[in-house]
Amino acid sequence: MFEPKFVISESMLNNLSRIAEAKSVVQRARLVPSRESFLRRWARVRMAYSSTSIEGNVLREDQVEVVSKGGQVRAEDEQILEVKNYLKALRLVDDMAGGDCFGKREILRLHKLVMAGLMGKEKIGRLRKVPVYVVNVLASGKEKLVYTAPESKLVSDLINNLISWLKNTSDLHPVIRAGLLHYQFETIHPFADGNGRTGRLLTLLHLYQSGWDFKRVLVLEDYYNKNRKEYFSKLQTGKNYKSRQKTDLTEWLEYYIEGFLLEVLRVEKEVLTLEFVGKKGLVEGYLKDDEMMVVDFTASLGRVTSGDVVDILKIPKRTAQSKLRLLVDKKVLQKKSSGPATYYVLMV
Repeated sequence: MFEPKFVISESMLNNLSRIAEAKSVVQRARLVPSRESFLRRWARVRMAYSSTSIEGNVLREDQVEVVSKGGQVRAEDEQILEVKNYLKALRLVDDMAGGDCFGKREILRLHKLVMAGLMGKEKIGRLRKVPVYVVNVLASGKEKLVYTAPESKLVSDLINNLISWLKNTSDLHPVIRAGLLHYQFETIHPFADGNGRTGRLLTLLHLYQSGWDFKRVLVLEDYYNKNRKEYFSKLQTGKNYKSRQKTDLTEWLEYYIEGFLLEVLRVEKEVLTLEFVGKKGLVEGYLKDDEMMVVDFTASLGRVTSGDVVDILKIPKRTAQSKLRLLVDKKVLQKKSSGPATYYVLMV
């Protein structure tokens, strides 16, 4: 049985308490359905962008958005396929979240979607039959071995063991449980490729099924993607499976929970902002539909430019600038900087 070693530190308790407070705020927030739908769409784009970016995908976030809408972008076919696959897998996570099944079948289904067309058919959606080694590429171009995964003959039992552990730790805080699931899945490395993306999706599914979904707009991948080196470093706690099982995981959990809190606080701010502006617009009747589209975009990304408005509303740049000035006059947006660097943020 997986028996993780860790201590619940004071900082972890404080962060978990703040996460619980934010969860309550987000759950109570009343958003117009279209506002909530918008946040979810943007969250999926950011999840797909960040999770594939961690693994080396070079598509920009705006390109991922285009792909999510069925549009065309200039990029290598494999890079586009990685993003399309991840977006499909996220939809599957949404579908599976409505039930309580979390087993080997769900793991294999997600991996099959994530890696479709990216590796041999005999390897997608199937536990590996080959050894796996994790390497770091040094500045010199040379590869350095940092982890040797467990033998392939052990993988099936280890996955069953992890699933059993999840089902028997209902008394453990869901966020801690999710962090340990993430760690142990990457330690087992059950597939020949696609372990990182599949592991992050599984963690998301577990959180959704545990009731910690934050309206399904929480993007943990953003935190990992901001500092990939630290993310991988925190996961690399031993050179082989045996040594990792003896590791004290307190440091990993502190890292995981701190990142969880940072992303939760962003969700809390987005939701409260849209709730506030939405109520203001509905009650006073002074925000038109196209203006709310600009507000939604700004709340999700934190800022907006005239170029963004041109793309969002499909209008000339001069018209976009006029709409932004009007939103400033209505005290919904606040202008920042000047000239070509001008952008706008929400005024709350």
